[in-house]
Amino acid sequence: MLRSLVFSLLIIFLAFTVRMYIDSFATDSGQEEMVNLLEGVTIKAYSRTGIEWTIRGKSLEVVGKDVKLYEAELFSTEANIKAVQAYIDRSTGEGMLTEGVEVKSEDITAKTQSAYINLNEGKIWGEGNVQILQGENLIRGKGFEITLKPLKVIINRARTDIR
Repeated sequence: MLRSLVFSLLIIFLAFTVRMYIDSFATDSGQEEMVNLLEGVTIKAYSRTGIEWTIRGKSLEVVGKDVKLYEAELFSTEANIKAVQAYIDRSTGEGMLTEGVEVKSEDITAKTQSAYINLNEGKIWGEGNVQILQGENLIRGKGFEITLKPLKVIINRARTDIR
């Protein structure tokens, strides 16, 4: 009888230990986020304003509805946009561009360190320093908004350097 009691306690202890081991791998929120990593990616996207985007990146990480691109390039007939990193919400088309953002269109070239983007509306904006080259004119400012179709640029606290 003592053997059966010790054997039963040993089985209960082992079951409890195995359960604790398995639970140690669970995430804190109870949900597991699936992460997919792709390299050398090209994606086509369309906006409400009729802009067709070709989105390229050295690598693309997908976590739920969010996309993170490294060495991102976004092309359309209206503009070419480059950034070291781009974060985009696939459901809304909104996101953030970081590290060496460059926006080139037929008429202007804009450079800043970070900017927000809305692919659906074809709009890029930010609160940081911006340099815009238009022909021979260099315009500097802090805070900007660029609408791509039709091209419209708003620069806060603008200073112009005429060459």
